[in-house]
Amino acid sequence: MDCHIHYCIIRIHYSILSRRIQFAKVLPFLFYFPNYFRSIFIRHFLLRFKKANKNIILVLLSLLFISILLNGCAFKDIDKRAFVTAIGIDESDSIEKKYKVTLKISLTTGDPATTGAEFTLLSFDANSISEALKHMKSMTDKELFYGHTITILIGEEMAAEDIQPLLDYLVRRPDIQRTTYLGVAVPTAYQVLELKPEIEQIAGSYLFLMFEESSTDSPYEKALTLFDAYRRETELGINIAMPIVEVQNQNIQSDTIALFSKVGMKSKLTPKESELFRLLTLGIKSGSTNVLTKEGAYAIEMTKSKANIKIRQEENQMFTAVINIKLIGNVEEIMDNRLGLSRDQIEEIQNEVEKTVKEDVEILLEKINKANLDPIGLGLKFNSSNFHHIELSKFYSNLTFDVNVNCHIKEAGLVE
Repeated sequence: MDCHIHYCIIRIHYSILSRRIQFAKVLPFLFYFPNYFRSIFIRHFLLRFKKANKNIILVLLSLLFISILLNGCAFKDIDKRAFVTAIGIDESDSIEKKYKVTLKISLTTGDPATTGAEFTLLSFDANSISEALKHMKSMTDKELFYGHTITILIGEEMAAEDIQPLLDYLVRRPDIQRTTYLGVAVPTAYQVLELKPEIEQIAGSYLFLMFEESSTDSPYEKALTLFDAYRRETELGINIAMPIVEVQNQNIQSDTIALFSKVGMKSKLTPKESELFRLLTLGIKSGSTNVLTKEGAYAIEMTKSKANIKIRQEENQMFTAVINIKLIGNVEEIMDNRLGLSRDQIEEIQNEVEKTVKEDVEILLEKINKANLDPIGLGLKFNSSNFHHIELSKFYSNLTFDVNVNCHIKEAGLVE
């Protein structure tokens, strides 16, 4: 009996031991199976992924690299910002200082649904523009914000000097837009900025809308942006043509243009010359001219006009600027009170308009050429279209003009 019990105990121990041995053999496989399966899956996925589209990997890596370079922004509430809508730069009244910088700051009402034309001016004299702007930070309880600056005015006395350092500083500032409009302020930028037009709805918007071509069809103005002014100042063969903003009888008027050399303002155009200059550069849609014929005097409205300029190189190093001008207009006013116009009279008016415009344009071009200025960019136009560049002084001294005008009277009122 005891032997049988002992035999049974041995059998039980043997079975347990054999099961442990079997489990020990299976246990490593249970541990290694997930890793094995994972490696097989990853290898299979990568092979299929590479075969499917390798560009996705590059896109994901690029997005990862770009996300590393992204930075946050220093957020400030709108009520803690002072919005600068215009900047004025004058010559300082102090002998020890060079600049007088003026900021026109729009005053917010606190309600986003309401707008107003209320503003305040900050002014400071310094030897540099950056110094003046830094000092004006201590003159307000808000952060000066230049992202909404839409107009920069340069005083008449300051414009007579070299403005390239001024333009270089403004272009370098990242918070001032390069599409900001520039103008020459007469007599000073401070006097223009302190004036509040009655029809101005938002502080600084009057000057902006005056320069904006989509808002006004003035035939006298030629808007100049900051980046265009810097390009004209640093590029050879072209000069700056900047509109003049003048205070007259408590009103702001802009109907003349200032012409600059590389060292400052050199000449001013009359309103009639400014209209012809815009005709040669941009064209005009609402110009006017008066003509006098044997039959009477007439006021002609130019509804559409444009000019095409080509430079032709002649023999003996002579150059001819061929300017073809096309005018389309209406007889706006008959000054001698005649009610009807015959076909012959209309043709005579067209010939007289062509003759008048041709003479006026030739006088303007000769005036600009004698002043050694090139606001139209004829020198740049010629050198950019020719492989061999010519010396600009030789080009301007040997330049002549051939002006051709073609006028068509579209509407003449009553026709006999």
